[in-house]
Amino acid sequence: MKKKNARFATVAFCLGLAAGHSATAAERGFYVGGHFGQSSKDAPRSFYELFNDDIQTFVFFTPTQETTSFDDTDTAYGVVIGYRLTAHFAVEGGFSNFGSVTYESRSSGTYPQDSGTTNVNIESETTGFTITALGVFPLSRDWELFARGGVLFADNKLSIEVNSTGQRFIPPLGNHISAADSGGTTNLIAGVGLTRRFFDIYDLRLEYERAFDVGDEDLGGKGDLDSVLLGLTVTF
Repeated sequence: MKKKNARFATVAFCLGLAAGHSATAAERGFYVGGHFGQSSKDAPRSFYELFNDDIQTFVFFTPTQETTSFDDTDTAYGVVIGYRLTAHFAVEGGFSNFGSVTYESRSSGTYPQDSGTTNVNIESETTGFTITALGVFPLSRDWELFARGGVLFADNKLSIEVNSTGQRFIPPLGNHISAADSGGTTNLIAGVGLTRRFFDIYDLRLEYERAFDVGDEDLGGKGDLDSVLLGLTVTF
C-alpha cells in the first residue's frame, strides 16, 4: 500500500510538473496586438487663448463677439509587438496615436474700415513610439495584473486653420490660412492593467497609462497625457 501511495505521489508530481510546464510555455513567446480607448492631456488652455489673440492681431481683426471651446480629450489607438520572456516579465514596442487637443474660436468683429468674421482652429496632436518593460503578476491561470514602465518617443504636431470673411478687406495672407509644425520629445511612460486570457493565446487587456510632461512649449504646451485603453493581443 505504501508503494502504491508512493507511486501515485510520484505520478501526480510528474503530472503537476508537466501541467506547470505547459502553462508556462503558453505564456512565453512573441505576441502582437492593438488597443483603443480615450486619452486626455493636461494641456494649458492659456497657450491656445494667447495664440488665438496673436492670430487675430496678425489678420488685423478686432473681435466684438466671440465664442470659444477647448477639448483636451480624444480617441487613442495603437499597435504593439512584444515578447514574454518569463511568467513575470515581458518587453514591448509599439506605436500609438494619443489624439488631439482642440481649440476653436468663432468671432465676429471689425477689420480696418470693414466688418467681418474670423474663425480659428488650433489642434495639437501627439503620436509616438514606445519601448516598455512589463512586470506581470499572475492571479490565476487566466487572470493577470501587470505594470509597465518605459519611454515614449513623441511627435508633437501643431496645426492651425484660419478662415476670414469681410466685405472689402482681405487679410495679408488671404481669406484662408493653414499651417503646421512639429517637434519630437522623449518622455517617461508608465501604466497598470488587468489581463484576461482566452483559449491560451488571446489576452484581453484593460489598462490605465500615463506619459509624463508630454509636448513642447511652442507646440501646444506640456502636460501629462492619460489614457484608458482596451486591447487584445495574440501569442504565437
